[in-house]
Amino acid sequence: MFSIAHLKAGLNTEFLGQEVKYLEKIGSTNDESWESFYNGAPAGSLIITDNQFEGRGRRQSKWASIPGKSLTFSFLLLPEIPLEKLGLLPLLAGVSIVKGIKTITSLSTGLKWPNDIIISNKKMGGILIESHMEGEKLGVVVGIGLNINESENDFVEEIQKEATSLFIDSGKEYNLELILSSILNEFENLYLYNWHNIISMWETYCIHQNNKVTFHNNNKYIQGTFLGITELGYAKIQLNKKTEIFSSGMVSL
Repeated sequence: MFSIAHLKAGLNTEFLGQEVKYLEKIGSTNDESWESFYNGAPAGSLIITDNQFEGRGRRQSKWASIPGKSLTFSFLLLPEIPLEKLGLLPLLAGVSIVKGIKTITSLSTGLKWPNDIIISNKKMGGILIESHMEGEKLGVVVGIGLNINESENDFVEEIQKEATSLFIDSGKEYNLELILSSILNEFENLYLYNWHNIISMWETYCIHQNNKVTFHNNNKYIQGTFLGITELGYAKIQLNKKTEIFSSGMVSL
């Protein structure tokens, strides 16, 4: 069972994860975070579960978790930042995950635009960020799912070729509480003090920077060279010697 005490022992945050709610089994940590938002929870409130069975991914995909092996969590932000900066939050979250994992495991993960965590060219995690207004108060929920100690047989057959975990990649099991505390420490530091470095850091960890990619946008597949991201977090893709900007879509390698 996940230990809140062990998590908090590794935290050096001012607000993130200072209030924690652990649920052994839940449909969606994002839904639970929204419930806490409407009930007046403070910024940084963290929801974590060992067993998420109705989690959401992007584009109506599902994100389940393996009890005791995955990290599945959401936390609440009450940002007072320009709305255009919200587009950088998935990138900020991605950088914090890569840095947090590296600190604890020495493993180098990478990022695929806009919100996938990659290791050895397979997906080991994802980010889903949602925002709502309640009166004049803006709430943002950051939902993250990471495959940590799963074996290949833990994944359903249809995703075994695309999905992986830190255990599959390294052959080692890792402490979930230590990894989560490290990620939260990195996220808060970036969120409070380092917005100006997010784009350059994200591009450093991007696994397809300046590479040819297939881009799925508005039910169309196009091929081009990924040139990086704009100051708002949009993708810059070179098509026929012209740089096009995309605010949404999906990169395939």
